[in-house]
Amino acid sequence: MATTREDVIPTLEKMPLFRGLPRAELDGIAAQLDDATFLAEHGIITEGMEGPEFFIILEGTASVLIDDHPVATLGPSDFFGEVAALDGGPRTASVRAETRLRCVTLPVGGLRQFLLDHPVVAVNLVPEMARRFRDASARRH
Repeated sequence: MATTREDVIPTLEKMPLFRGLPRAELDGIAAQLDDATFLAEHGIITEGMEGPEFFIILEGTASVLIDDHPVATLGPSDFFGEVAALDGGPRTASVRAETRLRCVTLPVGGLRQFLLDHPVVAVNLVPEMARRFRDASARRH
């Protein structure tokens, strides 16, 4: 099923990442996103590999794995792939679809420019990345 602007907007509106953006700006963001669907058990990104894609989950669930150990479960309105998309380095975790997973992605290499174009999203992204870092640090101890 192709993603339409109408089925992406409700997900964006629920996300803290897009808090504070007017509907017109959300419409513009939705128009930039590409659709991606994965079958259950499909590996989407692989820890240690490079990849510029940034994903937002519309439907389904996915597992986040570090060293092949599950560390988190993601669902609708969650996102992943932001670290490598921002710094161009290797993926910090693997993500695998647990169910049929429907996502939207920014065009390859588009996250940096996207954040420059939408600085509110950049400000909203920082606390989420800090929370994820703290969670990862807590798991190591």
